[in-house]
Amino acid sequence: MLVRPLLRLPRTLSAAAGLVTAGSLLVVSPFDFPCVFAAAGLDGPMCGGTRMLEALLRGDLPGALGFNAFAALVLLPLVAALLVACARCELGRGRSFWPSGRRGFACAHLLGGGLVLWTVLRNLPVEPFTVLAT
Repeated sequence: MLVRPLLRLPRTLSAAAGLVTAGSLLVVSPFDFPCVFAAAGLDGPMCGGTRMLEALLRGDLPGALGFNAFAALVLLPLVAALLVACARCELGRGRSFWPSGRRGFACAHLLGGGLVLWTVLRNLPVEPFTVLAT
């Protein structure tokens, strides 16, 4: 009975390996990817995300927070938690990787609202918020 869930675990492990590979390629890539927000002269929600990831890989947490605090404090832990939840679900120890019902709806809206709020705040030209720009 335990053999069947263990056979499904490589899906989560391959997703984690893919995320690590994609992050590593973003850090060492010689290409500059265009951004719609940057073309408009604004900072998007993930502006500075590559530099943040590079700083985290070097162990520079204050530098990472300076590049993109929202991604470092909210998005990376969320991705880690979702990978753990996926592994638990595939092993039969969890029901789903995202909360169902109202909790899942609230989590999705809080995450989306946080991204919008982060984008608006980091583009305000008022003094306390100019620190959030990259």
